[in-house]
Amino acid sequence: MSGEIQGAWFKAILGAMTAASSRFPAHQRTINSMREDTWYAWEDYVRMTAELHVALGDRAVEAIAQRSAMRTLPLARARGFDSVEKVFGDFDAVLRALVKDLPATDTTRTVAFMPLAAELESGSRLPAPLLLGTFRGFLMGFGKIVTEAKMTPKHTVRRYSLKWM
Repeated sequence: MSGEIQGAWFKAILGAMTAASSRFPAHQRTINSMREDTWYAWEDYVRMTAELHVALGDRAVEAIAQRSAMRTLPLARARGFDSVEKVFGDFDAVLRALVKDLPATDTTRTVAFMPLAAELESGSRLPAPLLLGTFRGFLMGFGKIVTEAKMTPKHTVRRYSLKWM
């Protein structure tokens, strides 16, 4: 089994992305028919985010993910991730709470966490701007001002460096 993502999260991210592009009416119809409390195929989510990333570009995807993460932070809080420390201290735990049976290749692990910074690594197939926007959105949802959010390729993974105040 490849994993499943909760409809609320799927709809928040991809619904905003399809609304920003009229080139994917079939995706929009699919998302409009989804229920927030139902689980959907992770592979569909990965495929659709890649297609929409190509159409929208890095900056738009990062902005959409940021806004969507802020709106859906209550999903993470409801599962006990109610502080910056709990979210970024073990980001993989957050992902596994939001995605059932997350494929090992799509994990995002915390490498280092400090009170005002975190380093994460991921081999995820999701677009890097989507992850950056999600990280920013979570931080902003906790009232933090993001002073740095960057991605650096490192062999077969990407390293994300985050700083806030």
